[in-house]
Amino acid sequence: MARRTLLITYIAAYLLAVGGIIRTLIRFSDDRFWPIAILLGVYLVLLFSEPVFIRRDRLFTYLYLFVQTTIICAVAFLTPSVDFWAVLFCPLVVQAMHNFPQRTGFLITGIFTVVMSIFILLGLDPEVGLPLIFVYAVVYFLLAAFIAIIREAEAARRESQQQQADLQAAHRQLQTYTARAEQLAVLQERNRLARELHDSVTQSLYSLTLFTEAARHMAEEIGQESLEQYIQQIGIMGQQALKEMRLLIYELRPPELEREGLVRTLRKRLEAVEGRAGVEARLMADEFVKLPRDVEQELYRIAQEALNNALKHAAADSVIVYLRQSNGSLEMEIVDDGVGFNPEVIPDRGGMGMKSIRDRAEGIGGSVFIRSQPGEGTSVKVTVQLKTVQDRGSETGPKS
Repeated sequence: MARRTLLITYIAAYLLAVGGIIRTLIRFSDDRFWPIAILLGVYLVLLFSEPVFIRRDRLFTYLYLFVQTTIICAVAFLTPSVDFWAVLFCPLVVQAMHNFPQRTGFLITGIFTVVMSIFILLGLDPEVGLPLIFVYAVVYFLLAAFIAIIREAEAARRESQQQQADLQAAHRQLQTYTARAEQLAVLQERNRLARELHDSVTQSLYSLTLFTEAARHMAEEIGQESLEQYIQQIGIMGQQALKEMRLLIYELRPPELEREGLVRTLRKRLEAVEGRAGVEARLMADEFVKLPRDVEQELYRIAQEALNNALKHAAADSVIVYLRQSNGSLEMEIVDDGVGFNPEVIPDRGGMGMKSIRDRAEGIGGSVFIRSQPGEGTSVKVTVQLKTVQDRGSETGPKS
């Protein structure tokens, strides 16, 4: 709104000056016509070029105002009996108030008023000149005050926009801090649960397996085969529960994948879960390229899903995780020696997390090949083209 008002004021002041020039030229048809016309033509050229060329430099603006004032004085000297030239100061007042601080603008307006008053008193009688001086002085300072008000309104608008932008930025930052605080609270609660599970339930399950094993040996010595079978089944169930409890504890303490990297995180997982569960676990990794964060995240989740299946469902005694690079592709394969299954019997929409593995692989532009037979273990292989993941990394930006 303020910019539009300022533009309208500029246009009105320019039209007023053009009208005064036309009236001045109409009044003179003698030998003074051409000098006046040339001076007023130069005035108009400078007037309309000021917003484009002169305003860019404060020194040029001072020089411009001096030249324009000199032109107006020359016109006033050549036309002492005509006061139409006084309107030529109106657009200069607008320009001065727009381009300079208020104090400087009002000072320049005062100088214009003094120059106008001197030439009117020299060219007209006091009883005619003094009222004109008063009228023009009022017009000059009203224009100056109006431009000052517009500038203050524009400054207030910009300050309001800046405050609104700062407020929005602060709100976004507050949302970020709130989300981080919630994540920290969740992480602290999960760590607390993990400690409690480790200190209570896990120890109890471990003690259960020890007592069961001792009872089985006693039953074996006594010769109670049926009792021995029952106790052996209890021991198997206790060991399985212990495996799943250790897995749950590890999942409650999420690994720092961003800081550790995929290879180190997988190695820690195998040591913390499979190793403690009595499963022989190995990681066979080539020299590994640096992958985008979301790709490493999805690969880890795929490996985690396959390892969980091997631990909870396959009853595997050993598991190997391979990370290989060849022919511009990255392969991750998880192989176990568990009970296996028939992939054709297990539908893609359902069991053992196979659908989740396929969806995650497709999400990073990879493919999944699952090989398994009952009694022959399971192999889950994920293949991703390195160019695809590198292009993905360039789109999402560098890792922090």
